[in-house]
Amino acid sequence: MKITNLDKGKAYQLGEGAKLEVERTNPFFNDYGETTSPLDIPASDYNRMILNYPDTFGMRDKMVAANVSIEDGEYFAQCRQIVLSAQHKGNISSSFYINDGSFYSKIQNVKLKSIFKDEMIPGCTTVDECIAFCRSLVGGENENYDIFPVLLTDDSGMDKEYTYKILNKLGRLQKLPNANYWRYKEGGGYEYVAAPEKFGVVLCNTGDNTFWNVYPVTEYVNEIPISLDKGYYISPFIRANYVLKRVFKYFGYDLKENFFTKTKPFNKMVLLNNVIDVMVNGHIRIEDLLPDVSVSDFLSVFRKKFLCEFVSDEGTHTADIIFLRDAVDSVPVADLTRQMTEEPTLSYKTASDYKRVVLRAKHQVDSDAEDSYDNIKDMIANNSGAYFSNEEGCFYKDGFSGNYKVKTKIGECSQSYDSGEDDIDTQDVEIPEMIPEVRMLQYKQEADGETITRDMGRWLYVGDYATLNSSMKVATEDNSETSEDAVTTPVMLAFPYMGTDDMPCGTVTAYDIHVSVSDKFGTHRPGNPTPRKLFDYSLVYNGEDGIFEKFYRQYDLLLRNSLQELKVKLLLSQSQKQNLPSYAKVVIRGVSFFFNKLKFTLGGKSEPTESELRTIALTTPVSEAKRLEAVMPAMNCKYEWLGFEETVEVSEGDYWNSGDNRDRTFKIIYPPLPSAEYVGQKYGLQKSYVSQKTRHATMFRHSKWVYHCTTVWLECIPIS
Repeated sequence: MKITNLDKGKAYQLGEGAKLEVERTNPFFNDYGETTSPLDIPASDYNRMILNYPDTFGMRDKMVAANVSIEDGEYFAQCRQIVLSAQHKGNISSSFYINDGSFYSKIQNVKLKSIFKDEMIPGCTTVDECIAFCRSLVGGENENYDIFPVLLTDDSGMDKEYTYKILNKLGRLQKLPNANYWRYKEGGGYEYVAAPEKFGVVLCNTGDNTFWNVYPVTEYVNEIPISLDKGYYISPFIRANYVLKRVFKYFGYDLKENFFTKTKPFNKMVLLNNVIDVMVNGHIRIEDLLPDVSVSDFLSVFRKKFLCEFVSDEGTHTADIIFLRDAVDSVPVADLTRQMTEEPTLSYKTASDYKRVVLRAKHQVDSDAEDSYDNIKDMIANNSGAYFSNEEGCFYKDGFSGNYKVKTKIGECSQSYDSGEDDIDTQDVEIPEMIPEVRMLQYKQEADGETITRDMGRWLYVGDYATLNSSMKVATEDNSETSEDAVTTPVMLAFPYMGTDDMPCGTVTAYDIHVSVSDKFGTHRPGNPTPRKLFDYSLVYNGEDGIFEKFYRQYDLLLRNSLQELKVKLLLSQSQKQNLPSYAKVVIRGVSFFFNKLKFTLGGKSEPTESELRTIALTTPVSEAKRLEAVMPAMNCKYEWLGFEETVEVSEGDYWNSGDNRDRTFKIIYPPLPSAEYVGQKYGLQKSYVSQKTRHATMFRHSKWVYHCTTVWLECIPIS
């Protein structure tokens, strides 16, 4: 065996019979890469010189990793050497990190922003040039950046106009969509009337890609007006693949073309940010567009969300991305039956060792759901009519206020994937990300003492905004100054696309979310168009296009039914030591396995070494996670509820004798799951008796009144 320090171009003097024990771990089952057990080499003057005298007493320089190569017959690998200890006239002890182990040893404690430190977007030297650059991004043709509106928390303290602040407000001042509202009538009762015309900024693409904040504007924070120069609330979004490429280049690797670069919509996927002042100093620093995370956490979002791993080759200085689902479906790379030197030992799992996958995000924005549930089982137990909207990525239940349908959110886009089964333990996967939520932007105005709400389309919501290049201080009543707590930017992934109205948009589902649709009582409703599916993938955990179904179902199946441990001693050839991937599928006596830990030795006499493998074949009876359609009957229901209303004139006596039904406001009811047993029945019948003055009293005559009874109910009908 020969170990060469590549930084010095010199080979170490090794002790007689020097031997390295190498452990190549499967990255899908372990958190560390390929490494060796510590190796002692003599602390000779020659070796000490190569390693810059690590045994020097009182040495003040930090020990850094050395680049080395290891050769043993056909075996050759480049790796990183970490000196663990050194004793003068004794030994120098080191560990060697090979391939993946070398890469992961490099990225520890490195901040993602540091890779782009002080780097500016070219051609942006003034605020106007920065704005022009952002306008050029509309349409999604730029290789590294994109732009579209996202919603931010409204901290204005105002109860009118938009319900959210908007980053990248692309639009113009024009007449707002029509709306209706309930107005109290003189003499009693309510009437449903058209709202007064209102002008405001409407998010739309006028063809010239104009952002509202290209002009100085006044906004409100806690009801206090603040003047902002042009350029605030405009920020580009950087493409995720560009950041991945730059990360690997920073550490000396070329990232190969992979699933994310070749598959729509991941090839255009962006990292959202919540920074409102990226260009106010006349330039755009790339680091301001990035999340506040380490490189390790950034890569963990991809590793854990998509169940993939980054594998590196120190010899070619390249990196690739592999997926467990591909490894499961792959053909075995080797038959190791002849490499066994004794009978293997198979350890069987107990019932408590089998697990099921739970996926959850580490960070979440504030919720606007009526209820919250830890798992799907609890959600269904409390809401028999619960269903999942693939279009919006959220969970809902439908109710009725009178004969008007009311759509109530009971689970956000960030809802964890957790089936809630009690008879099996969980394998919890926490992903260090925040999933943007899908929210309806609304515009509110007052008329006749009533609040009129106009729906202005669905957009992604990312929570509080952050400022990196300016500070906002507000004077309090006692003239002291307060400043907002620092807001950080988590990893937020989104798919950009162009709406049917040529409006740049973003989504976390597989559908076009930019449709102004609402089933809420008394709001603007242009109708229920058929959802426009854009992609085959979603970024939320649930649903037929979601992360679990697309990336985790096979792993969940293995956790529930397989991955028994097999220990076997193998005598590998030098070629097999060199070329067997840690994540490969192999065969022993016709049965397929995954490696958990592949172990072998280098140097000295070749000896069998015990490796650990995991079974792939499913044990019976097979346990499998049910799909949402199977556990949520409302998603496959053959019946539906319809609301009906009947109003008749009644006598004054009927009105005054109606008890609790006099001037009653209809309560929202959530009916049971519609089925054949309810057909032909009037469900949830409610009555309300109201009075209305039709003639005012004068000194010559009495007032005149008319009385009505309104009855509402639901009927169950088959879905045609």
